Amino acid sequence: MQESSGVRPPRQARSQRTLERVLDAGAAVFAAGGYDGLTIAEVCRRASSSTGAVYTRFENKDALVRAIHDHVMTEMVEAVTAMYSPGPAWDALATPALIERAVRLLADHIRTRAEIVRAIVLRAAVDPVMRASGARAIRRMADAFTTRLLDRAVDYPHADPDSAVRSVFGMVFEAISWDIAFGGEFREAGALGPPPDERMPAVARMVLLTPSE
Repeated sequence: MQESSGVRPPRQARSQRTLERVLDAGAAVFAAGGYDGLTIAEVCRRASSSTGAVYTRFENKDALVRAIHDHVMTEMVEAVTAMYSPGPAWDALATPALIERAVRLLADHIRTRAEIVRAIVLRAAVDPVMRASGARAIRRMADAFTTRLLDRAVDYPHADPDSAVRSVFGMVFEAISWDIAFGGEFREAGALGPPPDERMPAVARMVLLTPSE
């Protein structure tokens, strides 16, 4: 976990394990109820930790929530980096299939974390510290995605393949995250079409289109 503002970092292995337990419990509470539904008491109950121990580590609720956010985003970055590590599964695919697999993996990765992603999106809208930290983590995910797809850059009809691939990452990440946070309500009101997951194959093909198409 990166060091967050308002958090007193542990100096012993036992304290680190306690902190990890608190952050895991906090992530579950945050995912279930968002910022308003998160209470120190419930986090302590789930983590089997005392309230005093939590307040010793965190200045206030905002510091705890930001630390939870960093904890979750670190896990997501590590998972995405592993997901796009080189290997025979990638090497065996033709370029269109490789791109579609990369896009689908990213969409599924975000979707399977829907509850915590929703809580993060809604809180980050009013927390500039969380937005800045999230942007750094998302950049690292984009780097992993882009590195894998640039293995086939020779097949892309773009003067700047890096920019083209990052644009696709951005479209996927933003579409799925936004849909998780707000899509259900908008879709029920008839304001949106089908979920963006159904459009992912078309998004993947954009890497292979010339800029004028």
